[in-house]
Amino acid sequence: MKRYRIPRKLLTRISRISAYSFVLVIMTFLGLYGGIYLDRVTNMAPNFTFIGLIAGVILGFKGFIQEAIIERRKGS
Repeated sequence: MKRYRIPRKLLTRISRISAYSFVLVIMTFLGLYGGIYLDRVTNMAPNFTFIGLIAGVILGFKGFIQEAIIERRKGS
């Protein structure tokens, strides 16, 4: 019985996309925890938490979308 092997190029693309989705999550948490830290320092309860969370999500998605576009152009 012959086993099907996934092409190395496909595995490389999948690993890069999954790595950038991991970066998206990390950026979100860094923004959130950075905002929480600034709220503790300045005693301005939810302000920096919301700003940090939104900034982390935006930066994470921006990087993820840019890499997805680069990968799509390589594949075409």
